[in-house]
Amino acid sequence: MTTDAAPLGVADEILVIARTLAARSTDPAITAAANAVVERLDGPLRVAIAGRVKAGKSTLLNALVGERLAPTDAGECTRIVSRYRRGPSYEVVARLRDGTSQSLGFDRAAGALDIRLGGIAERDVELIDVAWPTSTLAEVTLIDTPGLASINDENSRRTREFLEVDSEHASDADAVIYLLRHAHRSDVAFLDGFMDRSVSAASPVNAVAVLSRADEIGGGRLDAMASAERIARRYEVDAEFRTLCAAVVPMAGLLAETGLTLREDEVASLRMLATTDDDTLARMLLSADCFCEVSASELTVELRRELLDRLGMFGVRLAVQEISSGRASTAATLGPLLVEHSGLADLRRLLSKHFGPRARVLQARTAISSLRLLARTIRETDAPLAAEVERELERIEVTTVEFAQARAVHLIGTGAVDLTAPERVEMERIVAGNRGAPVLGLPTTATGDEIRSAAIEAITRWRIRAGDPLADPTTVEVCEVAIRTLERAYADAL
Repeated sequence: MTTDAAPLGVADEILVIARTLAARSTDPAITAAANAVVERLDGPLRVAIAGRVKAGKSTLLNALVGERLAPTDAGECTRIVSRYRRGPSYEVVARLRDGTSQSLGFDRAAGALDIRLGGIAERDVELIDVAWPTSTLAEVTLIDTPGLASINDENSRRTREFLEVDSEHASDADAVIYLLRHAHRSDVAFLDGFMDRSVSAASPVNAVAVLSRADEIGGGRLDAMASAERIARRYEVDAEFRTLCAAVVPMAGLLAETGLTLREDEVASLRMLATTDDDTLARMLLSADCFCEVSASELTVELRRELLDRLGMFGVRLAVQEISSGRASTAATLGPLLVEHSGLADLRRLLSKHFGPRARVLQARTAISSLRLLARTIRETDAPLAAEVERELERIEVTTVEFAQARAVHLIGTGAVDLTAPERVEMERIVAGNRGAPVLGLPTTATGDEIRSAAIEAITRWRIRAGDPLADPTTVEVCEVAIRTLERAYADAL
């Protein structure tokens, strides 16, 4: 399965193994499973959105997509794992547990998808596959999961079965966005279960947390998001939590979703509210009950309740303030302001920073787990093929540095490594996942001699640093990752 061609990335090496297994297996089920691994490696990163019931998972998915696709009510389809991917046309398919598929009817109800299972029993559906021609799903496939710790334990079971990693199952997602409101023990248990410790240099680089519905903190006051930011920072420095999650960011998903889909008739209602006299308006904005009091405003109760459903109390207060200040008066001007306050931009930057540069490595992690399980399955029926697959996977894990780099990135980011400021800058550049001259901070036009000379100098420096008898084990581990990366850069320049 090895090749004499130019060095491949770790995901590409695993892709070769998966294709070989699919071609050589005589078991149709194994062939199909290996081809599924190939499809995943050839496709975009699969990111699941998970969390407890009513955490705002579907609302967050809609905000990331930029339109209301995932249903947010408690319908039957919210109890089934749903995958949203880019497709050439609009299509919804039920992937059944017996291995077959069936197209489903759907339409748009109040902007969101209304999917009809028809005569299919909910228990027979493994996954609802939604193909949608939108550019926001070009680089990532999003997966909406049923709520954990729900009254219906079957819903929690579906999510855990789909995502958690153990000796008998590889996760069906490459990374996870976990929504929490408070760090409950069940949240910690889920993140611990998602971490794949079967892959060398296991780390939580494939998990980020969202402090969801952050606008409701402190009763939805206008400073709610600032308070949520402080809470998120406390979680990030928590010793237990940071071993399970790369970062935490606060997010008001409803505000982001509505800001992206705001209508002019909704802004007209908000403009009417903004003209209310100050004393009356102040009383209305005290609480949801005061806001919906029948005689409180000329705006009908029904329209006020719709505004609450779309914006929440924090969003209504914020929107009225922005309109009253003159900063916004239309959907085109108010919508972006709501999105700006929602935390969506911070979440996108976080996902881009943590998942984007390492997408192929994250895919490789899940692919290795899947292929290892397939090899175990065929040991009795095709021992030579199983041994070859296991041997190649072991070779990749031993020789590749990408997994160790991913762990090093997390250790550096959490402050677990004792480095000076200049050392940190250099180390972050080295373990960023690049190859060649960029690893050494050299221009891409650098000659082979220049790269080798700089690599030897850097290797010597980091070996001395790793050999410091006072250095802690974590710092030594990261220094060794840097040395391996620099040695590869030297070899590539030969």
